[in-house]
Amino acid sequence: MSKLDKPKIKKPKLDEPKSSDRPNQSKSLPSTAELHPIQLDETIVAGRRPKPLNDLARLLMEMSDFNSIAQLTPADISGNVRFDVKKFENKISQILNTKDIDVGVRNLLKYLEYLKANLKLPCNVTGREDFPWEEEYVAGSGSKKEYERLKKTQPSYTDTFLMSRFKDSVHPEDGIFVSLQRISDKKEFLLPLVDLKISEASSPNNQLLDDYTTWFVNY
Repeated sequence: MSKLDKPKIKKPKLDEPKSSDRPNQSKSLPSTAELHPIQLDETIVAGRRPKPLNDLARLLMEMSDFNSIAQLTPADISGNVRFDVKKFENKISQILNTKDIDVGVRNLLKYLEYLKANLKLPCNVTGREDFPWEEEYVAGSGSKKEYERLKKTQPSYTDTFLMSRFKDSVHPEDGIFVSLQRISDKKEFLLPLVDLKISEASSPNNQLLDDYTTWFVNY
């Protein structure tokens, strides 16, 4: 994932404080620990992470003049902003049976019931992009050897999974979760639906999953 270079700000030098005025640096401040994936009965649950941004949203968030932009047009999951926003919002409004289509627990539960009734299971899926735990290995300086070792027990965006069922509850940050079985070794995982895409390009499930992901990411 590419990051925009941020301009360096030259800070003015301050008068050197006296030794008696300096804070005690012998004690380090506690740091917030990251939530690691949890393994329960051979099922790995992804840790909590911020709602993913599409490429356009991520780019705009990193622009120095982002606040000067009047309104961000929602983008579909492919990054194409030239799509009929009104038509899309009308579709989501019909799915949720409400004019308020903002993402929230109530609307997530409604969307879950809609997908249960319309998305055909089981079906094969893979990752839309690298999963949160993979970022330091795919786009960072993580060890390739360690990455290959971890992929044996962690779900990877390069894997193909059999999606078998939806979790009955939703998460306010991660949305709808689904149960998966990795095709290569039959290992089971529980992952956010927004991180996944249908493997078969001709599957009718594609549009259903893309609509959900576009809604969850943008609203």
